[in-house]
Amino acid sequence: MRLRFRHRLEALARDERGASMIEFALFAPMLALMVMGISDVSMGYSRKLTVEQAAYRTLERVAVGSVQSDYSSLRTEAAAAAGVPVGNVTVTNWLECNGTRQADFNGLCGTGEMIARYVQIDIAASYTPSFSYGPLSRGLGGEDGNVALSASAAVRVQ
Repeated sequence: MRLRFRHRLEALARDERGASMIEFALFAPMLALMVMGISDVSMGYSRKLTVEQAAYRTLERVAVGSVQSDYSSLRTEAAAAAGVPVGNVTVTNWLECNGTRQADFNGLCGTGEMIARYVQIDIAASYTPSFSYGPLSRGLGGEDGNVALSASAAVRVQ
């Protein structure tokens, strides 16, 4: 009886039929975590590109138009394109005379000075990952589980 039990244990030790199932069970959680991470990173990057594209597309309207004194309507357009509240969009315009920034966009430069007028759009947004990564998401800049995104673009209008 004892010999038979020992023989069975030795046969069980040599048996490799379930080895691949055990290896898969050990590897599956790592594979799932990797797929989840790749999925979240790609969706976050897509969101970042959407916000950047909103800033660039809004400035295209400025580039093809004439110089204005009021660009505040761009905030609404950029916010709608980026899918963020209007308060997350900042439009800044300024005048430079010979490379020196002036206080008044509508001001004039001295005779012979190079005139340059600029319009800049800054958009702040965030991305909420599909899965909670705890300390890892906080390390990426998200206090509340969200990852902060931003885009900035400027164009010279004159």
